[in-house]
Amino acid sequence: MPSPRKRLAPQERREQILQAARETFARRPYAEVSMTDIARDAGVSRSLLNHYFDGKLELLVELMRRYAQDGPEAVRTDLDLPVPEMVATNVDSWLTFVEENRPASLAYLGDGPLAQPPQLRALTEELRDGMVRRIATNHFGGPDVSPSVRLALRAYTGMFEVVCYDWLIAGDMTRAQVRALLSTALLAIVREVVPVLEQPPDDLA
Repeated sequence: MPSPRKRLAPQERREQILQAARETFARRPYAEVSMTDIARDAGVSRSLLNHYFDGKLELLVELMRRYAQDGPEAVRTDLDLPVPEMVATNVDSWLTFVEENRPASLAYLGDGPLAQPPQLRALTEELRDGMVRRIATNHFGGPDVSPSVRLALRAYTGMFEVVCYDWLIAGDMTRAQVRALLSTALLAIVREVVPVLEQPPDDLA
């Protein structure tokens, strides 16, 4: 006779389900995962799972919400290192975060359901803005930078998305290649691109 299911407080049960969903989404593509799969992996009944979450999109959105909140923290602003080493260390830290949060990373990279539904697009923007603020703090002394600098750093986060897609999903790049590209690109943006963008408009013509 199977042992009775352990009774947990609602918040503990919710966290247990989210952890199971994280692991289930990491093993299989979103389209192949069912709520029944997640309930089984969480060790709960389907009815109990539905009590906490209406569907697998809601589960993925919650994982992505946490990803958007925690992701920028991977970019450290307290590293007392030469700039090239600081950049390389932060790129490594971000790539580790991406690997450890694969389901939300795939959603961030556009491999989630419905080609980024509105809930995920808003969280993607939250993550991107958080990364820009922390990169700006590292290289320009604080998060308040000119519009041209902000645009350059947002463009850099777009490069992050492309190369991480090629690494995690397409398999066309190795982590070492991604690290080298992202580290070199950020240094080039800060040292060469930003000074050009900060010139008067007439000088850019």
